[in-house]
Amino acid sequence: MARERFYPVMRMMDPENIFDSFTKNFAVPFFEDGFRGFSANVDLYRKNGKIFVEAELPGIAPENVDLHVYADRLTLSAEKKSETKEGGDDKSYFRSERSWGKVERVVSFPVEADPETAKANFKNGVLTVEVTEKSQDKAHKKVSITAEA
Repeated sequence: MARERFYPVMRMMDPENIFDSFTKNFAVPFFEDGFRGFSANVDLYRKNGKIFVEAELPGIAPENVDLHVYADRLTLSAEKKSETKEGGDDKSYFRSERSWGKVERVVSFPVEADPETAKANFKNGVLTVEVTEKSQDKAHKKVSITAEA
């Protein structure tokens, strides 16, 4: 019973929720006419000795994506340009919810990867990056321990 009473307070003290509440309640009005929190949602998984990163980048052309693969991480930078035209747009908007802006992501790999094997494909607004895991040397040696008197 006490747990249910204090759960809302504990939730508010969580750093992620404090930041979410800040951005929802304070920062959003400042972005009404511009950047609306454009982000790249990412899936990271492993399959058959390879690491895969899939990033949603709707409305972005592949030439507007900057991608770098390192042994321990992937960095992604992309920009979606605003489609409004200054002065020449005769549209009278009632509402505009489409996002635009720049997004940057760093995705850490769970294991070491070989950057030389990286491949990237862009289809239907989803960027898929495939990198081969570096093989871990399985050879080992049993080492005897000597004790000194």
